Amino acid sequence: MRRSTLALVAIAAACSTPTAPVAVGTWGGPEASLELTRAGGNLSYSCGAGTVDSAWTISDDGQFLASGEHFFGGGPVPPQGREPHPARYSGTIKEDALTLTVTLTDLDLTLGPYRMLRGGPIAVELCL
Repeated sequence: MRRSTLALVAIAAACSTPTAPVAVGTWGGPEASLELTRAGGNLSYSCGAGTVDSAWTISDDGQFLASGEHFFGGGPVPPQGREPHPARYSGTIKEDALTLTVTLTDLDLTLGPYRMLRGGPIAVELCL
């Protein structure tokens, strides 16, 4: 009887341990979309794009943090490429919703917040 009590306590403790939400996958919304893997990710905005480095993290309470680069502009990429801007990505995942803010650290500029859903539509990179 004592062993079964210990086993039940161990199972209860394991079941009550919070686990981080799953961030890997495709997220989309009307203004932005994100394809995220353990190796990093790619963002599309209405008038730009971004990359997410592989060292991104998600906490047990759904706080997402990452670094990467942001590129302004839309349409074809010019032969010389687009100027990259270092970016810090922060956000929150709750169930199947991701709210993401992008801070361009060299320009002290904040973009967003962008609201996306797991499996939501891919944002088209349009620039008017």
